[in-house]
Amino acid sequence: MADLAWCAADPHFERNDPALTVFFSWLEAFRASRTPRLILLGDLFQVWVGLPAVQTQEQSGVIAALGTLAAAGRTVVYLRGNRDYFIEEPLREAGLLLRDEWDMEAPSVGRVRFEHGDLINTSDQHYLRWREISRSGTVRALFQLLPPERQKAVARRLEQSLSGTNAYYKSYRPRKEMERWARRLAAEGVGAAVLGHFHVDEVSRAAGVDIRFVPQFREDGAFLRISANGTAKLDRFSAAPKL
Repeated sequence: MADLAWCAADPHFERNDPALTVFFSWLEAFRASRTPRLILLGDLFQVWVGLPAVQTQEQSGVIAALGTLAAAGRTVVYLRGNRDYFIEEPLREAGLLLRDEWDMEAPSVGRVRFEHGDLINTSDQHYLRWREISRSGTVRALFQLLPPERQKAVARRLEQSLSGTNAYYKSYRPRKEMERWARRLAAEGVGAAVLGHFHVDEVSRAAGVDIRFVPQFREDGAFLRISANGTAKLDRFSAAPKL
């Protein structure tokens, strides 16, 4: 019986990244599995600026592959990450669902919430203000006033500034804010949650909500499979043929 969903998080792909070959093979394995839902927990790229002048060949290729799955009737959900900017239009044109949070019903579990995870720490007002302003219509319009080469240069600088932060996210956990967030989910009738962003393979529980942290896909092809009975299991994908 097919799984209910496959879920991957935070590959942080770069330009000319050989790890993309594994990702495309994983998408093909997903297609062959007949699983109806593909859930991506954000930050597919080191930085993803979805404006035409900045979109890279790798990003266009990923959108095309995901769009093919959506056109074939699969539900493809993308949870906006902290490295994703102005991706609304290309994802919508490809038939993908772009959300900050998304829920799915699963047997024996009930309602499952999927999020990237960067919005949980409500105490970090500096980041929350930056997230809102940097993705605003005003910033988008000003960015597009720049010549195309200048837009690309700004995107590359942003990419460089965010590289090397993997260790930070693995050690960062806003525990009080996460407890408050879990209480809100429980009040909404959510029984389980799936998060990326923190780059760890962990299972925890807060306010009666089971929380599954999904590690980075790029390190060893880690992804979450949610079976037909609602059980969540971390699996690992390799493009290498099995002997």
